[in-house]
Amino acid sequence: MSDTTSGPAGSPGAAPLSDRTFGAARRLWGLVYLRALMYLAAGIVLFANPDRGLVWVRWLVGLVIVVQGVLLTLEGAPTRRSGRPQGTGDEISWRLIAGVVSLVAGVLIIVWPSMTGPVMYLVVAVWACAAGVVGVIGALRGRALRTTSWDWQLVNAVLWIVLGLVMLLRPSSDVATGAQLLALYLVLAGAVLVVGAFATGTRDRDARKARDGAAAG
Repeated sequence: MSDTTSGPAGSPGAAPLSDRTFGAARRLWGLVYLRALMYLAAGIVLFANPDRGLVWVRWLVGLVIVVQGVLLTLEGAPTRRSGRPQGTGDEISWRLIAGVVSLVAGVLIIVWPSMTGPVMYLVVAVWACAAGVVGVIGALRGRALRTTSWDWQLVNAVLWIVLGLVMLLRPSSDVATGAQLLALYLVLAGAVLVVGAFATGTRDRDARKARDGAAAG
């Protein structure tokens, strides 16, 4: 999602939602929906097949994290040229940072052939905590800047942190148990992304209509 600002015209800290910003946001909604569908599909597959073995789970989880990293990087990069006012301190998007963290964790899981179950879940837990902290910081910054998507971004980031803490505090060598926990997270996160992307898209469209109506009047 794009960090677009769409507060009412004339409100403190608000900037008008330009056509350029709206176009960037609309393209990013597609990436967020794609990420949500990936989460939901992988979560359902893990729920249906939690005991197919460590290698299968490792590849599926690693690929999901890598793809998420790619999508987050694509989501984050356009915010540099989305028309934000200068001096907001968002030259580097939190999505870009979370994307790099995800890529590193996913590649590590995939290319480490002798990785055991506990080590894999430790890597996933550290990834989830790190990405979650970055996401919380980004969401709170978005709240201060009156962005339209900070609320669901915060919920998604908190889900990351909860997943990481649960896996750190309750480590398990049972592959099936870990797979079910990851499946639950993926389904919940996918649902949050779908609802959040839809709500943010609606808000931005309403803001654009209000701006166009004010300009016409």
